[in-house]
Amino acid sequence: MTMKQRFLYIDVLRGIAILIVIYSHILLFCVGYSETSALTNLLRLYFLNAFFFLSGFMAYKAPIFNLSQIIRNLWKKITVLLIPTFITGGLYCAYINGNPYSFLADGAKGGYWFTIALFIMMIIYTIEDFFIKKLKNRYLQSGIILLVAGFIYWWHKTGMASTAWANYLSLGGTSYYFLMFTSGVLCKKHLESFHRYLDIPLVKTSIFLIAMLGAFVGYIPLLITNITVVLSTYFIIKDILNNYPETNDLQRLPPIKKTIFQTLALIGKNTIEIYFLHYFLLFKMPQNVVTFTHNMYKDGIIANHCSGIVEFGIYGSISIAIAFVCVGIHKIITHVPYLSRLMFGR
Repeated sequence: MTMKQRFLYIDVLRGIAILIVIYSHILLFCVGYSETSALTNLLRLYFLNAFFFLSGFMAYKAPIFNLSQIIRNLWKKITVLLIPTFITGGLYCAYINGNPYSFLADGAKGGYWFTIALFIMMIIYTIEDFFIKKLKNRYLQSGIILLVAGFIYWWHKTGMASTAWANYLSLGGTSYYFLMFTSGVLCKKHLESFHRYLDIPLVKTSIFLIAMLGAFVGYIPLLITNITVVLSTYFIIKDILNNYPETNDLQRLPPIKKTIFQTLALIGKNTIEIYFLHYFLLFKMPQNVVTFTHNMYKDGIIANHCSGIVEFGIYGSISIAIAFVCVGIHKIITHVPYLSRLMFGR
């Protein structure tokens, strides 16, 4: 598998994740009812878990022994993640609340906590990598990284991550999802072994069944369900794109598949821009649409088990439209000197 192939399915997976982010935010902020369908619950098991898994997957690089290079990489993360978050998030809070300072005290940072949490994860991983790189045994390195992630997850479970001081740094989300980020790092670190085991039919079937049982039936720990949902989506998308081993080019895919995967890959390549901009484009749904989708959850309706498909068709289409508008806005802003750098980090 070439790097071009690999990045193709990663972009597609990221595209799926950011579309589910928009879809979930539409239901949360624009629709407002508390009920969710089984399909929505399944999608929500994927999107944030997948983002942190894929971020860890892409974060792994060959060990860097040059301190100046490490500092340059950290500065790059500041300019790509931290500065745009404070500028765009602050603008959004001023736009919504009239007060940019509300951004700081809010643990969710007006919705922009994700990139702050990701930045902190990058810092932790960089420190880990700096200290373990002298160890010769790669599995010992991985064991230490996993142990740190487990400790951070345990710290989250103690409740300390929800204190007032932790809200300023969005440590609640950081400590909860760092294990998913670490899982992505380790899968990339041992990529050949990861793919070799993931290609075993029994392993695939087991992962998929655990994901479905956890999502729709329960009785399986949420952490395990989250991981298996992400891995199931990972190997399904990877296998679909690897069914054409003679080419890495989307142009040779059948027309429908080509359109679908080109769209998802385009959206996946612009996840940061879409993430920063989509909050500005959310709007209150017409009441008759909300009433229609809401009524499908009422008892006594025979076909209410299919309500999630209808709901996804309506709000999913709007999510795609918002994603493309975000891409278009970003393309325009790139022509304004410095503004694109400040708002999107590139």
